[in-house]
Amino acid sequence: MTTYEPDVSPLAVQGPKARDVIISLFGEWITELQNFWFRETELDGVPLILQRSGWSKQGGYELYLCDSERGTDLWNKVKAAGQPFGIGPGAPNYIERLESSLLSIGADTLWNSDPFEAGLDRMLDLDRDDDFIGKAALRALAKSGSRRKLVAVVFDGDPVEPNEHPWPIFIDGNRVGSIRSAGYSPRRKSNIGFALVDRAYRDEGKIFEVRNGQHSYSGEIVTFPIVEPGTPLPDKDWDMDPF
Repeated sequence: MTTYEPDVSPLAVQGPKARDVIISLFGEWITELQNFWFRETELDGVPLILQRSGWSKQGGYELYLCDSERGTDLWNKVKAAGQPFGIGPGAPNYIERLESSLLSIGADTLWNSDPFEAGLDRMLDLDRDDDFIGKAALRALAKSGSRRKLVAVVFDGDPVEPNEHPWPIFIDGNRVGSIRSAGYSPRRKSNIGFALVDRAYRDEGKIFEVRNGQHSYSGEIVTFPIVEPGTPLPDKDWDMDPF
């Protein structure tokens, strides 16, 4: 059997001025794109698919290049168009994804997680007439409720390094779940993360203990998003390393 990968390479333009950059490249029609909508187009003969999406709470666009030989051309065109707006190279930012409560499947969830515990049930339509795989099971789960819930958390202590290794959570000495992803938020000025906990302990304001090896922290369940969009960075220059 022959396998292959499509000749498509993504280039993302993200941040508060991404819309201005993309308008300067393609025109006002890009404002018609809603989140995760896309359109096949070209840029001065460079074939691509333009999609409105992004890794940050600021939003942005992704350009899927359909001809690998034109990569340098596309990069230079985007770079030139972004110069008036202070564009610069970057990568997905781990801390910002936590601050904006952007889910990472497989990091924040388990292999057997369901859409209800991950907060994705708003994307389900269980009343549609057609059948699909898992419909009956999802309907049953909607009635019974998930046994876990993904929640936002903050916890004390010195700033922790970005982490995606489970840290156990305890309440009254009982293990009730684990922190799935964690890092230090310079905007919140505290350690933050996502945790999967037993649904009986999912309420905002619940106090817990989290253990990381020899270290122990006190934490609290908070609401999503952990940091409100538009919250500026503090005056101190923090190292916002991409993961």
